Amino acid sequence: MAPALLLVPAALASFILAFGTGVEFVRFTSLQPLLGRISESGGPDARQGWLAALQDRSILAPLAWDLGLLLLFVGQHSLMAAERVKAWTCRYFGVLQRSLYVACTALALQVYYHVLGLGEPLALKSPRALRLFSHLRHPVCVELLTVLWVVPTLGTDRLLLALLLTLYLGLAHGLDQQDLRYLRAQLQRKLHLLSRPQDGEAE
Repeated sequence: MAPALLLVPAALASFILAFGTGVEFVRFTSLQPLLGRISESGGPDARQGWLAALQDRSILAPLAWDLGLLLLFVGQHSLMAAERVKAWTCRYFGVLQRSLYVACTALALQVYYHVLGLGEPLALKSPRALRLFSHLRHPVCVELLTVLWVVPTLGTDRLLLALLLTLYLGLAHGLDQQDLRYLRAQLQRKLHLLSRPQDGEAE
């Protein structure tokens, strides 16, 4: 009973994070950044702003590209999740069916990066960030270690798996003073951004 109760705060935190992410997504995908500060009351000014935006080619063209990229991503996910397609890929690719699905998803994202002219995602990172990445595993591996170790019982096979993967992840963890200074600078930068008043907020 006690281990189950410990999952309640984690589940609640996950829900709050997901809800906050959804709210931020709605704000991000609104037309307000394109229209500037329009009235949020839904009055005539707001309606005129929307009508003007929908007649402006400089706004419609990027929206068309966004729609096409979104349909590419949604179409790939929906098509490959269909039962007939899954049955066909399982028949010809066997255990690699899920790997094919992930590879096609990555390909759709690469098309997105190519259209935006972003190139390789890691190419956008600073040399200090790339240096940091070379000294540790992906942070999501912390979740993997949690799943491996935080269990009511630990069988011999599970213990062997947990030990080997922990050793694998630990050996790649070699942060030095330069990496720690970079992490400290990034933390201070984010705290500074969070402490700044939001637009429209009274100082």
